Amino acid sequence: MIRKILIAAKGLSLMLCCVLLTVFSQGSREGAANGIKLCLNVLVPSLFPFMALTNLFAQTGLCQKLGKPLNKLTQKLLGLSGAAAPVILMSLIGGYPVGAAGIAQLRRQNALSGAEAEQAALFAVCAGPGFVISFAGAGLFGSVNIGLIIFAAQAISVLLTAPLARLLRRKEEYSSEKELSSSSSPFSQALVGSVYSAAKSMLTICAFVLLFSAFSGILLQMLPGSAFLTAAAAMLEVSSGVVMLSRGSPVEAAAFLIGFGGICVHFQIFAALGEVRVSKALFFIFRIIQGLLTAALTHIGLRLLPQKEAVFSTSHIDRAAVFGGSVLSGAALIGVTICFLASVKQAIKKQ
Repeated sequence: MIRKILIAAKGLSLMLCCVLLTVFSQGSREGAANGIKLCLNVLVPSLFPFMALTNLFAQTGLCQKLGKPLNKLTQKLLGLSGAAAPVILMSLIGGYPVGAAGIAQLRRQNALSGAEAEQAALFAVCAGPGFVISFAGAGLFGSVNIGLIIFAAQAISVLLTAPLARLLRRKEEYSSEKELSSSSSPFSQALVGSVYSAAKSMLTICAFVLLFSAFSGILLQMLPGSAFLTAAAAMLEVSSGVVMLSRGSPVEAAAFLIGFGGICVHFQIFAALGEVRVSKALFFIFRIIQGLLTAALTHIGLRLLPQKEAVFSTSHIDRAAVFGGSVLSGAALIGVTICFLASVKQAIKKQ
């Protein structure tokens, strides 16, 4: 009975989404257009290099080599083997899906056990400094220092949630080097595979951003100026959500959203994790905890380091001008790159 109710609810939800896309087509088009601009001008330039580099570290075995001296330290602090240390660092520098992509790659390389990969996936979620400091801090709130405070608060929240994730698997033993016989690839092959994998991941990420941006546009068109719908739209997609919250909301609200990540980011991470299984409910709870910690630590930071600059920015910020270039040229470049990588990968397999 319950299963039939769930199936009926899913069907009605999908029908409702189709109706909303039809009735509020203007809002969905505008939201999707903003999503495309966001992907080509912000996400692809900031995330793609780090995702490719993280995959390259894992495929060449550098994560294991660099993390080996830190093995005892990471086991005590994080409950993970040393191979996870470079990936967690890259997640702090690169942005939300970078850590998930690196964790998935380490699991494929057998450098992390399934339990370790699931544990790391719960807390290794962080927005990059480019987004937090440059885009949110300097661009939206008019202060680099505010961006630095939010970024530091978010990084600390990641480290604070790591012991909590460790407690959930306290009874499980750590994986030893003998149990994990990790493999590595030649540099040339690893480079092609890393870039190809990062390109596929970026396509998935941009697809989610496009979809959720469209529905954010629908929510804003339904009841313009509604605080509830504005908050709901902000929770869907973090980039546009931070822009909304910067217009009159406290900095702590934007800090919470950055720590939370937004529903769209959650789906991006699930896609990047691949075969790494993680509890969706537990992951969501960790995102709320991390958001609350980020907001609280940001509040403390703002009290300790008062800002002379204007906290709120009411001016419109053209996100398309952050990195330059046109939408069509960016799309063409991505398409040509993917085709080239696919052909190179097939050539390597034939050899």
